[in-house]
Amino acid sequence: MNMIELKPQIENFFRCPECKESFPAIRDVLVQSIHIMADCKCKNCGFDFFQVFPVGHTIDDHLSIGKFNDRFYPSDNEQPWLFETLIKGNTQVRKKEVLIERRVYKVCEDVIILNTLDFLYGHVLLKLYNAIYHLDQQKNIGLIVIVPKSFEWLIPRGSAEAWVVDLKLSELVYGYESIQKFVAQQFDRFDRIYLSKAYCHPDFSKIDIARLTGIAPFDINGFNTAHPVFTFVLREDRWWFSSVADYAIYRVARKLKRLSSTRNLLASRQNGLVRNAIKHIRKQFPEAEFYIAGLGRTGDFNGLAHDERSVNVNEEQEIRWCKLYAQSHVVIGVHGSNMLLPTALAAGCVEILPQDRYGNMIQDISVRYTDRRQLFFYRFADQYSAAKSVAEKAIAMVRDYPQFEKDMCRHLYS
Repeated sequence: MNMIELKPQIENFFRCPECKESFPAIRDVLVQSIHIMADCKCKNCGFDFFQVFPVGHTIDDHLSIGKFNDRFYPSDNEQPWLFETLIKGNTQVRKKEVLIERRVYKVCEDVIILNTLDFLYGHVLLKLYNAIYHLDQQKNIGLIVIVPKSFEWLIPRGSAEAWVVDLKLSELVYGYESIQKFVAQQFDRFDRIYLSKAYCHPDFSKIDIARLTGIAPFDINGFNTAHPVFTFVLREDRWWFSSVADYAIYRVARKLKRLSSTRNLLASRQNGLVRNAIKHIRKQFPEAEFYIAGLGRTGDFNGLAHDERSVNVNEEQEIRWCKLYAQSHVVIGVHGSNMLLPTALAAGCVEILPQDRYGNMIQDISVRYTDRRQLFFYRFADQYSAAKSVAEKAIAMVRDYPQFEKDMCRHLYS
């Protein structure tokens, strides 16, 4: 099942973390921020604990917290960052009053709750992608999305309700009594409530990104006729390095917490790589257009590209960027959540993948295709790749696609 029943009966598949007895008594459901937990008491040994529902990034984990001893189970979890968010979310619950706006688009008695709250941009967006599945596959049940205010522009049409939480993402690592109070009051309004499992990596090829952004992705049928457009998606906290020495400077600065003092240097080196890549691509495609998107404004591109970067991000800026991605044959950028929307909207991408992110490969790519184009349109480069190497990958996509599409995509058994 892709959802868990919360009302009228709370689906009980839990075990006591102390004595391993199944089916503890469940007294309440707590929704305070990222993690949704059941307040449990073991019927066998009397142990009181909070059980984390298996949704989102805890889908494969059975995480529990002792209610009075603050002990975490299992203690050897392979994802320590999950424990860190649980610690802050459970032991550092804040009494701050949080503004939550309830928007009702249609009245429903049976609903699915999709909680997208998270302290990381990419995590919120990945959870929100699940909305399309529920809207299409469970049309007889209303969808309620819980979203941070900065994501309200992505609330999909067709939702029954949206609960918009006015907190910054960095604040959502903590739990909030006022969020729990609000949710508990809302639960009384419904006959049946289900909890979405909010898969972190749903099948992107089945997600119509236009239903979230309001912007249609690049029309692949016009790939060969449109003049080439290349968009670089830059960030100033993770870099395309020009050398091992630059990476060493970054590592030392990060360890000493002096990144701000090296940002201009690293941005200058990265901008130089981008300028060289643009010059190389332009030799092959003189008519091509180039855009720069992303957070930050360090340096310039000497008229080689339209610089659409910004130091502030709001709904209007996000939409402008998405329109750029949707007209781009290729987006080029460093691995991270900043690549989720670009790859959902552009035809293809070249991603610079840092060595310490090899285990996270593909997590930030919104794969649009179901055939061999999955390999053709998503290409990766090492963090020290030369500008010419990255440029050649982008050039090859535009240059070779007509023949590739003819040979590999047209004549298939259906």
